[in-house]
Parts: sequence; C-alpha cells; structure tokens
Amino acid sequence: MFRLKNVSVNYGRLQESVRTRLVDGSKPAIFTWGAVSDRKNALQSACRVRVHGGNLDWDSGWVEKKEQEMRYGGPALPEAVPLSLEIQIRDDAGNVSLPYAAVFYNASVEWKAGWIGAAQDEKGRTVYLRREFRVEREVASAVLYACGIGYQKLFLNGEALDNAALDPAHTDYSRTCQYVTYPGFEQKLRRGANCLGTMVGEGWRRNVLSDRKTAVYSTKREYAFAGQPMFTAMLRIRYVDGGEEWIVTDEAWQWGRGAHFQNDLFDGETYDANQTSMGWNLPGYAGFAPAKVLDGPGGRMKPMLLNPIVEHNARPPIASWSLAEGKTVYDFGQNIAGVVRVTLPEIMAPGQTIRVSHAEELDEDGSLFTAPLRQAKATDTYIASGDGRDLQVWQPIFTYHGFRYVLVEGLNTQYDLRKIEAVELHTDLEMGSSFRCGDALVTRIHEACVATERANQHSILTDCPQRDERQGWMNDATVRFEETPYNFDIGRMFPKLIGDLMDEQDEDGAITCTAPYVFGSRPADPVCSSFLVAGMEAYRHLGDRDILEEAFERFAAWENCLLAHSENGIVNYSYYGDWAGPIDACIEGSRGDGAKSAVTPGEFMSTGYSYYNCRMLCQMAEALGREEDAAHWAEVGERVKKALLEKWYDADEAKVATGSQGCQAFALWLGILPAEDAPRAAKRIHDALVANDGRITTGNLCTRYLMDVLSEYGYLEDAWRLITRQQYPSFGYMLQQEATTIWERFELKKNPGMNSHNHPMFGAIDYWFYAYLGGIRPLEPGYSRIRIQPYIPEELMSAQAVVDTVKGEVSVRWMKRYGALHLHVTVPFGARATVVFAGKTHEIGSGFHTFSQPMA
Repeated sequence: MFRLKNVSVNYGRLQESVRTRLVDGSKPAIFTWGAVSDRKNALQSACRVRVHGGNLDWDSGWVEKKEQEMRYGGPALPEAVPLSLEIQIRDDAGNVSLPYAAVFYNASVEWKAGWIGAAQDEKGRTVYLRREFRVEREVASAVLYACGIGYQKLFLNGEALDNAALDPAHTDYSRTCQYVTYPGFEQKLRRGANCLGTMVGEGWRRNVLSDRKTAVYSTKREYAFAGQPMFTAMLRIRYVDGGEEWIVTDEAWQWGRGAHFQNDLFDGETYDANQTSMGWNLPGYAGFAPAKVLDGPGGRMKPMLLNPIVEHNARPPIASWSLAEGKTVYDFGQNIAGVVRVTLPEIMAPGQTIRVSHAEELDEDGSLFTAPLRQAKATDTYIASGDGRDLQVWQPIFTYHGFRYVLVEGLNTQYDLRKIEAVELHTDLEMGSSFRCGDALVTRIHEACVATERANQHSILTDCPQRDERQGWMNDATVRFEETPYNFDIGRMFPKLIGDLMDEQDEDGAITCTAPYVFGSRPADPVCSSFLVAGMEAYRHLGDRDILEEAFERFAAWENCLLAHSENGIVNYSYYGDWAGPIDACIEGSRGDGAKSAVTPGEFMSTGYSYYNCRMLCQMAEALGREEDAAHWAEVGERVKKALLEKWYDADEAKVATGSQGCQAFALWLGILPAEDAPRAAKRIHDALVANDGRITTGNLCTRYLMDVLSEYGYLEDAWRLITRQQYPSFGYMLQQEATTIWERFELKKNPGMNSHNHPMFGAIDYWFYAYLGGIRPLEPGYSRIRIQPYIPEELMSAQAVVDTVKGEVSVRWMKRYGALHLHVTVPFGARATVVFAGKTHEIGSGFHTFSQPMA
C-alpha cells in the first residue's frame, strides 16, 4: 500500500471537519504531506498537485523533487468556492501512490458589514440577535462569515450550525477580530422564509477580570479589547440564475433576551427557563426589538483558521457523597477543563434551582476547596419553569471551568450518576503521538502532562483553566513550546499565537508577558523567548519556513528591545526569571508563597535568554538565506555570551553565578561554557543533588533544562532518580497527593495564591520523555532527517515513544530482555535517521529497523 497521510495546507492538517479546511487566500498556499509505503528506505522522486474549483484549474504536472511539499503556483484562489485538491507522488522505484483527494476553501473576504448589539446593554446578560430573510430562487452556493465577541452560538432555522464551543478564537479585538467561515451554507437554506440567529456571550470581551483590570490599570493598554459584546456577519447567496445577494449585520436585525440569562467566563452561566423566548431563532417570531448599530472594536477582520474548541470526553462520576439534603459532591476522577452536562428530571417544580459549583480540590471535610479560584465563582445555575419550557439536557455554552469535583445543589441526593457528566472542552489539536514506559509512575506523569496541556488549549495556550486568570503567559511557554509539538498539532496554533504577540508588540519591539495582553508587563520578562521558540519549533517540527519569513523582523525587534535594556551586554531587568521553584528556594512572598528564585539571579536568566534569542535569530536567518543577518546575530550573540561569562562565570571553580542547579544547568544547556570546563560544571549539579538529598531548587524553566543537562553529561541516573522521586518536591509527590494534572507549585497548599492544580509550565518535562527516553529529535526541518538516540536508565526496562510528525509516525521502542538490549525504530517515508545505540551510529532510511546489543 502506497498512500498519502497527514496532508496539510499552509501547515494546517486537513481533517474531516470543514473548519480545518480553511485557508487565508491572501497568503501563498503551500501543500505538504506524509506517506505510507511498504517499501523500505523509500524516497519521493516526483509529485503532482492539482487544484480546481469554480473557474480555477491549476495543475503542477509531474515535478521531480524529493521534498514532500508543493507551493501553489496558480491564480488567486476564489473565495468560499469548494476547491478540490488532488495529490499523487512517485517514489524512487517508480511506484505511484494512490491518489489523494480533499476539498478546502479560501476563507478570505473583504469585510463590508457593520457591528450590532443590544440597544440596552446590561453587563453579564446574554444577547440574542436574529435576522429573517427569504430565498425565492434556486441557490447555487452560499457562505456565512460571522464574528461575535466575546463568544457566539449560531443557528439557522432553529438548528445549531456546528458543534464548536466558545467561538471565535480569543484575540485582542482592538487589533484583530477573527471571523468564522461556513462554506456550503446552501445545503442548510430553505426555500422561502429563513431565520439566522445568534446568541452572543461576554467571553473575553467583558467579565469579572476586565472590570478589575479596567479599574486598576485605566491608564495602560491592558485589556484594551474590553467593551460591550457585539456581532458582525455577512451571508453571501449566489443564485443559479447568476444573481447574488448579501445579508449583513445592520439595522434590519433584531435583538432580545432569552433563557440563557447571564454568563461570565469565570463566574459561570445562569439558564432561566422562565425567560425562554420560544421560537426566537425560527421564522415568524415577533418578540424582539431593532438591534443597535455599534462602533466596532477597531481590529482588522481576519479568517479564523485555528481548529475550533469542541467537546471531547464526557466523563461520568466515579464517586459521589452527600453533604446534606440536596447537596451532593461528585468526583469525576480526572482534573479537566470544561462544563457539566446534566440530564434534568422529567418533572421539575416551578422555580426549582440547580447549582453546579466546581473545584479542583477538596477540603478535609469532603466539601469543595474553592479558595484557589480567587474571584472566579465557577458556578452554573439552572432555574426551572416547571412546564414545557424546561430543557431535557442542560449544558452551559458561554463558560468553562477547571475541575475534578462539583457540588450539585437542588437535585435529589440519590440522583442517577449516569445523568451527570463532565464534558471536556478544548481546542481540537489532537494527533497520534504517545509515550509509555516500564515504570508506571513515569507513564502516569506523562499522562498528567498531556492532560494538563489539553486542559489549557482554549484558542490561546493558557496557564490555568480554573481561576480568574487563564492567560497566555509567555514566560511559562519558553520551555512549554518545546514540548507541545510532540503531543499536539501546532500547525495553526503557533502561527496564531505569534500573531497575538505581534498584535501586542510596540514600535520599540517590546512584547507583553501575556498575549492577548491582560496581565504582566510591557516589555515582557526577558525569559519570554517563547515568541521566537514558537517560530523555531514550527520550523523544526513542520518545516514552516513561511512563519519565519513573516515574523523574522518582529522576532529581531524583541531582541533589539532587550539589547536596548542592557548595559554592557547584561540585560538590566527581570520580573520572574526561573519562576516558582520549591518554596525553600524562593524569596518569601507576602503570603508565604513567594515564587521568585532566591538561588538563580533573574538578570542572569534574562541575559541568557538574550543570548538564546541571538542564536535562534542566526539560525532563522540562515534558513531564510539572509547571510548578513545571520552574521550580525552570530556576532551579537558572541558579545552577549562574553559579557555573561565575564560577569557570572568562575572558570577556576566551573561555577556559574551562584552555582545553583539552575545557573549551572542553564549555562550548560545554552552551550556557553568552555568545552573543557563543561564536565566540571555538570559535576557541580550532581554534587549539589547528592548534598541536598536529591532535592531540586529549580523552577519553571530550569527544571526541564536540568533533566536535559544531567542526561547529556553522564548523570542519567540522577535524572532518573529525580523523575521517579515521590518525596517532596517532585512530580511523584503530586501524584501521591492524587494529582491527575501537573501543579503550579510543588507544594500542597491551602492558600489561594499560586495554587493552580492544572498548570502546564512544569508539564514541559514531557519533552524529556520523547527527546531523551525515546530519543526522538528532528535534525532537519519537518523531520526530513531525524536523530534517534534513546537514553536508557539502568533501572528502566522498556520505553516506547511515537511522534505523529508531518512525515508520518516516528516510532522508537526499546526493551531489555533475554540477556540483550533491543531497539525497534520506525522511520516514515521520505525521511532519514541517524541512530545512536549501544555506542554505535547507524544511518537508516524509512521503514522498520531493529538493533540488538548483548547485555553484560
């Protein structure tokens, strides 16, 4: 069998959902693919790509090339027309693949609709909007473009348009608004009367957080995108007779209220069946008033290309207990981000109220421990009408919560467990990677890391899903973004978050600690190299050169900003540095929960990342063929490195700054120490661990680097002891305390400060599982060349890692059995791998390969 897989347009994988088949036609299209072949060591020798639809028919013809990509070379892609994509490839033995066929759409459009909303705005109240129209001729095609901020839920003739939740993607609406595109809308239209309706929720447009930030920071740009919820849309209908009609948001629309009574992203949602506006989204309804035309938020309109937030697992409770009559706690067994779905009783009393409160943790008496939620109420409410207006199944639509436990009030304490489910909601970035090993604890840590990452994907990559924060913190992301590509599809996510940062970037190059900007500072903490890391990782894992081309000057501007905040090569400020290490390694805070490192200087971390930026800019410039830029950033990097070593390096002692685990590990990870000194510098880490009874002193960044460096410099067993440790501070300690996701701090605490139990920054350790225990790393962009070098601890008997790459699955499995060490490697079609195993190096091609080495 010779067929294509993992086909992408502009590095976004084409999946079954039409929402993953949209492109921005204002940018050049590039098609990439992987393949599956029964032949070993197979390579592509030629390919052919055809795109046709409407009046377009472009055919590349057979092109001899080994690269599994083709840039579109035809005329401009027509808007919202089904475009058929056909790809075939030929291998180096002359075999031709099965033809691949898919449909995609150009979602770009010139925006010519206004913004509308409620004529009487009330904070927290859900806005209902509707527009009736008639279709009297035969329709050839139709497409809807819609953007409701904060969030929208769209209907046509009473039916929801799709299963997306919390739509559209969150951005700084004063800079960019992303509209959702619905091609193929002609299949949903009726002959005669139709009604297009939407509910608009507060979302990120307005919530308890926006109120607080506006009050505290009224003279700054934080939360500049706050304001009245509003909606804009365009429906284009083309008729068979050649006519065309546009229905846009204007004064012809109507607004009103309904049963989705109140909503707040953090506080929760109230559904009041007594307020039901029956038939509001059906033709013929007459209960609403004219909508108000509003000034828009100011951002440019762009198509939403990011995969939508959708429902995933629906989990029944694993246990429940009654606190009092009508008050029951349910345990779903897994910390998640989402909402609770309740199948309501068939008979409900008028005014009967059901409340669902959410929490990650329990108090000692079995009640919810809600202090870590801070100001977020995290409570959803249903008020019954007691008549035919009540729902059969209730599920909030304009909020989400981070929780494992819920308190349900207002239902019988013996209510059927099967009628209550925890529904996971997150951006649909799933792919087929996996990791497991012979140590059950380490496998569970991996599972917790993935669950944590998954629960923090809500059109931005958040820091936590539960409290009144949920920000895209860029300091946490610097190591996180090296882990994410192993587990999730970054093809659309990383360009989106790079765009978010560019939206917030000032003329002096300064970016912000969070994007969209709500918390933190401008300029951001210098450790926010995540801006560049996102671009580099998209290039390394996907081969996405376009994002480097698009953002290179912005990346450089951020580093130039740091250089402008440097004195003699040393960056002169730091906010966070190596953040949130064990409490005894941190400067004490006002509540005894300080997070700033007391052992690793912040300005040392800042300057190290300035050097790292220069190194990445040099690599990017080389990839783009910008020789002068590459030479410039190499030279600047050397100056920064020299300054850092002069200030903080003691060559006699091989000691960096304070000599902390973080200082030593970061310097070694950066590769800035003289080669002859590196072993002594690494030994200082080993000695410190021995002297400290195996306790780490590192935070959100250097903990990951510590594991890498120990493995690279001959102390793999130290790294293994750290990852399998179950005493505080460790990942095992979290799991011993019933964690199913990774915590913000290593401590089990009872105060509200920095007490998230679903925080992905320390989950970056999962990179080590894939890159070291599995040994999988891309050597060339897009996994054209791969390095396979598993690190094999003495006490671990087996490990298996699979990475679902753009080329296909890279699989590594090793095991110790029958007196030998065995390695199984699968390399995808078109790729080459360098395998380092048992002291020998092997160069291999695609297919399945085995290696064995007798054990002493």
